Amino acid sequence: MKHCHVMQSRQIPAPPDQVWAIINQVEGMERWYPALIQSSDVTYADDDIKRVCIMTNGGQLDERILIRDDKTRSFSYAIDSHPLPAQGVVGTLRVDDLNGETHVSWSAQFTVADDEETATVQMVNNMYAAGLQSLATFATTQS
Repeated sequence: MKHCHVMQSRQIPAPPDQVWAIINQVEGMERWYPALIQSSDVTYADDDIKRVCIMTNGGQLDERILIRDDKTRSFSYAIDSHPLPAQGVVGTLRVDDLNGETHVSWSAQFTVADDEETATVQMVNNMYAAGLQSLATFATTQS
């Protein structure tokens, strides 16, 4: 098994607080990343937040929201069940202020079988890059 770390980042010409509000909302990921997520359902119980996302290809992501930190604008989640060839997936979206515009990074750590490493890393990098492009489009078309 290989431990992998992937990260994509993007500058978005929108205020950081606006982009953070989109990410931090938890509900409605399908609004800003409709190419990947068809629908989502969020449940809240005590301090436990779970999100189930149905992907456009029919796959399901069962997520636990780990961190939603307004001060650092960090949103971390674990994917407990998914159709991907990876295990122990923990992802983080982080929003930083770049002179009034937004710098967003989306990273993940996971383990994968040795023979799946290259393909899985490329697939996740592609998903995150496309997701950030979609987030940028969504954020800059909101009034």
